Amino acid sequence: MAKIGLRGMEPFTFLWLRSLVSALTVFAWILWRRGPLRPPKGNADFWWNILLHNLNFLIFYHAVKFTTAGRASLFLYTQPILLTAFAAYFLPEERIGRRAVLGFAASAGGLVFLFGDKLSSGGGATWLGDALTLLAAVAWSSQSLFLKVRLKGVDPFRITAWTQLMAVPPFLLLASWWGKWWPDITDPDVLTGVLYSGMVGTGMAMVLWVRLLADYPAGRVSAFMFLTPVFGVFLGAVILAEPLTAFMLGGAALVAAGIYLVNSERRA
Repeated sequence: MAKIGLRGMEPFTFLWLRSLVSALTVFAWILWRRGPLRPPKGNADFWWNILLHNLNFLIFYHAVKFTTAGRASLFLYTQPILLTAFAAYFLPEERIGRRAVLGFAASAGGLVFLFGDKLSSGGGATWLGDALTLLAAVAWSSQSLFLKVRLKGVDPFRITAWTQLMAVPPFLLLASWWGKWWPDITDPDVLTGVLYSGMVGTGMAMVLWVRLLADYPAGRVSAFMFLTPVFGVFLGAVILAEPLTAFMLGGAALVAAGIYLVNSERRA
């Protein structure tokens, strides 16, 4: 859906609109639940988490200007591996065994198959773009671990609502700087892409991510992030009539097998 929306606008324009829709959706849900709207008092970690989250997006969307879409996706989705490694190092109770390591390796290999024909260094890819994308993955992993450790017990709806709301001003400024900050919302692709990505793909998905991180080991939760590019490829084939090759199907099977291995490992 993001790809559909981006047909009619610049990336930062899409980001500020998506963040606004996401924030309004989650705040409306909080009001319906009669929950607290204000951020928690005296909790600096709440604001540090917001800063880290939005820094990740700033780095990534700057990085994609210097690399190809396939390479950017591959480097960004090292995040599950990095998050699991960070969690295992800093949280002894989250160390993983050989079975899970094999599972992550299988899923990572599946991504290589999935994006195999898009990993050429041609088409404007540079070492700077790859490095920045990897840095974005590190920032995302660090923020996820920070969120898990420092904000456990804080309502995930409040975390999501304020994180998305505070993303609007910087992305709106960047959109204004780069060019057209307001798209043609009469375009069905633009409207569908922004509304779906804001309400479901970002709003509700982030609430679920925060909740799962708080309740389950980081390795088991993050392994499912490998499914994001898989769904992207399959939806691209269904909605946008993009080609679906045998290598892509094999890659998807490897990702699924890897996730099974990670989540079937017995915990001590």
